Amino acid sequence: MPSRPFAKTFAEAGIKDIVLDPGTYPTGKGLKETFTNFLKIRRAGIMGDTEIAYPIIALPFTAWMAGISDPVSASYWETVMASVFTIRYGDIMILHSMEPYSTLPEVHLAETIYTDPRTPVSVDGGMYKVGSPTADSPVLFTTNFALTYYTVESDISSNGIDCWLLAVDTDGIGVEAAVAGGQLTADKVKEAFDKAGFDLKTAVNHNTVVTPGLAARLQGDLEDKLGANVKVGPMDSGRIPGWMEKNWPPK
Repeated sequence: MPSRPFAKTFAEAGIKDIVLDPGTYPTGKGLKETFTNFLKIRRAGIMGDTEIAYPIIALPFTAWMAGISDPVSASYWETVMASVFTIRYGDIMILHSMEPYSTLPEVHLAETIYTDPRTPVSVDGGMYKVGSPTADSPVLFTTNFALTYYTVESDISSNGIDCWLLAVDTDGIGVEAAVAGGQLTADKVKEAFDKAGFDLKTAVNHNTVVTPGLAARLQGDLEDKLGANVKVGPMDSGRIPGWMEKNWPPK
């Protein structure tokens, strides 16, 4: 492996911050050799070879040096190379393309691979502002399951609704399952409001909370725990705009 003697020399000289660059060839046999070198280096580190157990840098931007005249095609090939080294041991990558059609597949692949399937993807629990909410804006809550939170946030913001949106920490579980499993309870919602430092009696003028339709069974307990009016929202967050037109402000 060509990186070994250099890494060993620098380490013996007292240099600790080392990154290995085995070379990145964009096409043909050179690309195959690059891929093989990445495998050998990482396998050696896994087997306990400390002389070469360092991060590896990949340079997918070399796709632009492969004689591809069409920039879209060059960007496509750069994305292919970045995907290869995301899967096979590239710790650092230098890219040229910044277009969404190039970067989004790379980000999606990395987040898919480096996600623990035993742990649902989640957002941090807490109070979030959607738009520019005031003391007269509605207060809603949902769970911190990423897909649920971002769907609700998108349905609200895309319709120009300013509101306060509380993400309750349910260990990344969606509303219906969290209610059934006990991860979303009136006590948990009260705890989330307290942790966020959001007092319904002083932060807003209406002392009202909108609960997800799938958590309707919590309405009574929430009113007792929060000392607030609790209105049951729609089952689907896509219906929030229509629901707001009919039910907000509260009477």
